[in-house]
Amino acid sequence: HAKNTAIHSSTKVDDTIRYLSLHDNKYIRYFHGHTKKVVTLCLSPVEDTFLSGSMDKTLRLWDLRSPNCQGLMHLSGRPVAAYDPEGLIFAAGVNSESIKLYDLRSFDKGPFVTFKLNQEKECDWTGLKFSRDGKTMLISTNGSIIRLVDAYHGTPLQTFTGHLNNKGIPIEASFSP
Repeated sequence: HAKNTAIHSSTKVDDTIRYLSLHDNKYIRYFHGHTKKVVTLCLSPVEDTFLSGSMDKTLRLWDLRSPNCQGLMHLSGRPVAAYDPEGLIFAAGVNSESIKLYDLRSFDKGPFVTFKLNQEKECDWTGLKFSRDGKTMLISTNGSIIRLVDAYHGTPLQTFTGHLNNKGIPIEASFSP
């Protein structure tokens, strides 16, 4: 990725994703395709690609050098997504109940593994992140829990609770280095 750039979604006019040069404060490129609010954006850690997920129940793969969508997945619900640290695999969380892992080189063939977790009854998944070593994933919610899951087996390792979030605000969770 170029230095001093950012991607963000827009909801004022439409659901276009925008690639901004922070150096000269001009848009480099626009990415059209989503028809509802974009709820997840993640950049590849190694290439000029990114994933976007929307309330239109799609997950899209983009190349920063092209305005055209490089891949499209129709899902059964609200998506969250994350690249693994090597940029070879991505995870898609769907309907706050399953995580599907895809090989980036052949994602059109479907997930190579799906982990079913107990569906969150009182909240939705709002974020997904891999740890630096790629062994675990954090699932953020808009409720009062955050989950830590084994990235190889989908086994829940820890549920973090103890904070009050009765307004449904998405909680941000991250790994420290």
